[in-house]
Amino acid sequence: MRKFLLTWLIALCAVPAFAVEFTSGDFKANIYGLLLGDAFYTYSSDTFQSVAPEFGSMAFVGTSNIGVRMSYQNVSGTFEAGLFDPVRKFYLTYNIGGKDDHYVLVGRDNNLAFYYLGQMSNDTQGLIDYGTMSIRRKMQLRYGINGFELAIIIPYINFGVADDNAYTGSLAYGNAATGGVIDTRDYMINSLPRVEAAYTFKGNNHNMKVYASYGAYVYQNETASAAIDSFDKVAHNFSVGFGGQIDIGKSFIQLTGYFGQNLYLSSSIGGYFADSSFLNPVSLAYNAANGRYTIDIKNIYSAGGGVGYGYKGLDGKLVTQVGVGYSANFADHFATTDQNVGAYLNLQYYFNDWFSILPELVFLKNIAGQSEGFSITAGAMAILAF
Repeated sequence: MRKFLLTWLIALCAVPAFAVEFTSGDFKANIYGLLLGDAFYTYSSDTFQSVAPEFGSMAFVGTSNIGVRMSYQNVSGTFEAGLFDPVRKFYLTYNIGGKDDHYVLVGRDNNLAFYYLGQMSNDTQGLIDYGTMSIRRKMQLRYGINGFELAIIIPYINFGVADDNAYTGSLAYGNAATGGVIDTRDYMINSLPRVEAAYTFKGNNHNMKVYASYGAYVYQNETASAAIDSFDKVAHNFSVGFGGQIDIGKSFIQLTGYFGQNLYLSSSIGGYFADSSFLNPVSLAYNAANGRYTIDIKNIYSAGGGVGYGYKGLDGKLVTQVGVGYSANFADHFATTDQNVGAYLNLQYYFNDWFSILPELVFLKNIAGQSEGFSITAGAMAILAF
């Protein structure tokens, strides 16, 4: 392991020599990348992850990426590849009037309704499920002008790791002798997009985003079978939130918060729980009158927030960050509110503009409800960004 890490770090140091930026008249092209070499030790209680203590990499495969961006006059194209997600991003952008803050984008890119805090371990988790919502790379048509952005998200095109949970889940019914399983995607109207909007306030010492999203997941079955009844049900999914950073001299403060309904369906929450099926608002219910099962929707609400503090020392070469987050999932059919807290402490030392080392300590705790337990993670990450 030590020889492998040493060899890998030596390779990282050589990569910037291959970083390319090419210009010919109005045509420009550049290659960018992010490589994360990390080693972390995690101890979890049996009720949290049901695994023994683990040591290994958390981000090299999941987050490392390399991309190319090409532009000609007002049109640009971006393609980004990764190891875990081979085709992470691909999109075209047209800058209206040649302005960076007035554009139309089409393709697969990050969604708008999210904001991360500074946790880097667990594949750059950013306190997702412990105060923040998850980022998703989605097919979309997006329009932006002067800080305002509006995106039409296409969630049902299959890209594996980018799928909404609503399109990948299955529901069991009956017992071992008489029951079965249905795929929820087979009973959904797949032509309905999601809508997301955001506005970013920028100033000399602050950058703050507010956002909102809405999507409808429609479940229909026009012809009843022996086991499954006919139904026409809608699960409404929405979120509102904010996130941003305020700079105060060498210090900075990060703030975020959100509230939403049925966020599991859009994969905005639940990805870092050992078993997040309890967050699914969609289930099958038995109708004793006709002996068939039908779709049942019981709304689940989620809220969370967090705050982080950072300090830039040694003329910006050493950045210290500490943060804490809290989230809760609650519903009428939950006996108790599912509550979660997380905290992180890290130090990032920049050897130069493209290479840094970041040791980190993280504590995650599920206080009560559906997934009680805790985990402690400690380790370090080598970050190469070019």
